[in-house]
Amino acid sequence: MTQQLRPDTTNSSGSTGPATLPAGFVDKIPLDFSAPQVHSRSQRVERESGWLERALAIDDFSSASTRELRVMANQLYRLIDADFPPAEATERYEAIAEELDLRSRRTAEPETPGRAQEVFRDSPLYCRFELYVDGSLAAYMKYTMRSGQMNLTDGVEQPGFRDRGVDMVLMRHIMLNTHKRRLRVVPQCPSAFAFLADNPQYLTLAPHLKTTQH
Repeated sequence: MTQQLRPDTTNSSGSTGPATLPAGFVDKIPLDFSAPQVHSRSQRVERESGWLERALAIDDFSSASTRELRVMANQLYRLIDADFPPAEATERYEAIAEELDLRSRRTAEPETPGRAQEVFRDSPLYCRFELYVDGSLAAYMKYTMRSGQMNLTDGVEQPGFRDRGVDMVLMRHIMLNTHKRRLRVVPQCPSAFAFLADNPQYLTLAPHLKTTQH
């Protein structure tokens, strides 16, 4: 809570007392402190309602640019990061996140005939997320979890799958999985940092990283 400070100073007589304010200073201080707070809260509610309305108004995601979808995803995540988020916001956020994920995959991996089958799974026994391609383990990410925080500690690509982008595919699955479980992500390895740098729409899931960047 912000407190109004009245620093003590030493006046000309040598005694300590409240600092003397410039003439006319008090006249500039608003007397009704509650009005700006109520107005600010009403503005916030109106702004957040506008976010949801704009997101729900899109019938076809193909009509929206990737940048627009990223902005909407960040706004909607702020709405659903609450004790009682609107149901519409949660559903629309997941739909936009999936659309962004699909666009990112199309950009990184052009569609080709006979595309490999990918399977993602969480392996709590080994404390790692795993990505299988055509039945073979292609990459995994080790993690530790505590108090709702998912620490991504080490990403590994198996021989034969390196430089094929499987680490980025794995990271997309991890981010969506941790979001559904309402976990905070803390990247602690190069592949996790690289993924978030290339996909800023997921930064809302890594608030610790956003704080350290500021």
